[in-house]
Amino acid sequence: MACKLKNLLFLTFLCVYSISNAQIGGTGILKFVDLPPSSRAASLGGTVIAVKDDDVTLAIQNPSLLNQSMDNHLALSYIDYLADISFGSAVYAHAFDSINTGMIGIQYINYGNFIEADVAGNETGTFTAGEYSLFAGYSRQWRKFSYGGQLKLMYSDLDHYTSLGATVDLSGTYQDKDKGFTAGVVFKNIGYQVKPYYDIHEPMPFEIQAGVSEKLKHMPIRFSVILTHLETPDITYINTQAPPVIDLATGQPIVQTISIGDKIFRHFVFGAEILISQNFNIRLGYNVQRRMEMTIPDDPGAVGYSFGAGIRINKFHISYGLSVFSLAGSSNTFTITTNLSEFTHRVEKPKN
Repeated sequence: MACKLKNLLFLTFLCVYSISNAQIGGTGILKFVDLPPSSRAASLGGTVIAVKDDDVTLAIQNPSLLNQSMDNHLALSYIDYLADISFGSAVYAHAFDSINTGMIGIQYINYGNFIEADVAGNETGTFTAGEYSLFAGYSRQWRKFSYGGQLKLMYSDLDHYTSLGATVDLSGTYQDKDKGFTAGVVFKNIGYQVKPYYDIHEPMPFEIQAGVSEKLKHMPIRFSVILTHLETPDITYINTQAPPVIDLATGQPIVQTISIGDKIFRHFVFGAEILISQNFNIRLGYNVQRRMEMTIPDDPGAVGYSFGAGIRINKFHISYGLSVFSLAGSSNTFTITTNLSEFTHRVEKPKN
C-alpha cells in the first residue's frame, strides 16, 4: 500500500495550516478551526473578536459575543480556499431570554481528491481527505460584560489516517454602546487529542487573542485592532534552509536578525468597516504576520491585505471577502445570513 508518497501527501495537509499562521503553523493539529469562519472575518484580516452586533458568525471566534439580537439567525459560509481546497461553516443562534444565548454549528474543510501511488510511483487509485468540527456555544450578559464558552468536537479523516480532538474556548467581552467601544479576550482550543493519527498524542492549536474596536462618533467607520498568539511572544520565521547571503566585503554569511518592534508588530491584525448604511458596508483588513512572512521582497503586491463588502437584500444579508495570502493565491469567501423570524413576522432592523 502506499507508503512513502502517501506520507508525503499527509505532510502537505499539515503544511496547509502554516499558510494562515506561518511560523506557528506546525505547533498544533486540526488548525482548520482557526481559518476565518465567514466573509466578514476574512475581509477584516482573519480575526474579529471585538465587534458585538447581530452577526452570528462572529460568535464562532468569540462565543461571548452571542447576544439576544442574534436570536433565530442562521448563517452559511463557503470559502474557495487555495488550490482545490474548500472550507465552509453553518451556525444557528437561539436566545433563551434577554441575557442567555446559545448557538450550534459545524465547520468542515475538504482537501479534494488525490492520486494514490506506491513507493515506485505506480498509481493504485485515489483517496480523499477532510476534517470536521461540531460546536456548541453559550454566552451570558451581565451589565456591560458578557462571558461565554464553546465546545468543539473535531474529526480528521486523511485517507486511512484518522484523529479525534475535543477543545473548549473561553472568552469575555466588554461593550460600552454609548461610546461605541468593545473589548474582547479569547482563550482558544483548550483541549486534547483524544485519538491520535499514530501512537503519539499531538498538541491542539491553543491560542490567546485580545482585541478592541471603536465606532467613531461622528463618522460611519468602525476600527478594530486584534492581538493574536499572545501565548507565543516570538512568532517570527527565519528560513534556515535558504542559502546564506554573503557579505561581499567580509566574505562571511549575513546573520538575519529581527528587531523587538518587528516581533511585537507581527501579532497585530487591523480592520476597518465603512458603515455606509444599515444595508451596505465596505470592509478592509491588514494581517501583519501574513504580510511579513508570505511576501516576496521584490514584489510584495497586496499580500496580507483583505477586502470585502456586505449588502442586505430583502430578508438576506450577503457578504463577500477576498484575502490575499501570497502572489500564488488568494481566497474568496461568501456568507449568507438570515433572521428566520422575518419569514413569519416583521422584526426591527438592528442599528450598526
